Formats: sequence, C-alpha cells, structure tokens
Amino acid sequence: MTKSTIPSEQRQEYRLTASEAVYLELEAEQGSDPAKIVISRSTDLSANGIQVKLDRPLPAGHIYPLCIQLHEPDVRFVLTGEVKWCRAEAGRYQVGIALFESDDTAILGWKEEIARRLGVRS
Repeated sequence: MTKSTIPSEQRQEYRLTASEAVYLELEAEQGSDPAKIVISRSTDLSANGIQVKLDRPLPAGHIYPLCIQLHEPDVRFVLTGEVKWCRAEAGRYQVGIALFESDDTAILGWKEEIARRLGVRS
C-alpha cells in the first residue's frame, strides 16, 4: 500500500499496488461495428480510481464501462470510469481512471473490497 507524495498527483487516498485484469469497453470505430473490449492490467487500485497500462492512448475526459476481475477473491466489479490522464511510458500508456458513483454499477462493493484490503473496519 502506498500513498502518493508526488506534488503533481491529484489523488489524496491510499492506493494498493496490484496487477488485476481490467476490461475496458471502447466505442465502436464505425457506427454499426460492435464495441471493442480491451484487456489490460492495473498498476494500482483505490476506492475511487485505478491506473492501468494499455497499448493505446485513451483521451482524457472520455467515459468507459469497465470490469475489474480480482483474482483474490475471485470476483468481478462492473464499473464506469472517466479517463483523467494518459502518459506515454516505454512504448505503452499509463492511464488514470476515476470511478463514478452510480447505482447502475458495483461501486459500493468495490469500495468495500478496497476497504477490506486496506484493513479498514466499518
């Protein structure tokens, strides 16, 4: 677990360094094409956001449906997130995604899982 101390960082919460599967649903390239699912790995997780590594840039401000597959416990969280930033890094892209509070997603379960991993008691 780490907390950002870099002045340029915007998040003020604890993060968990974790490599979990993240599935992002990108828009279709053509109006009639089906949406494209991109599989990536997280580099860190928090209650309100994730960082992922991708082979393509994503534009800041875009909103995507996503699914995070945890391997311990084996559970999936269907969420929605907004790209806050994207940086080129060694031929790949590091992307920061802020998770939305929404009744249509598993955000409450996600926050409970992150709290459990951090050892926070309710």
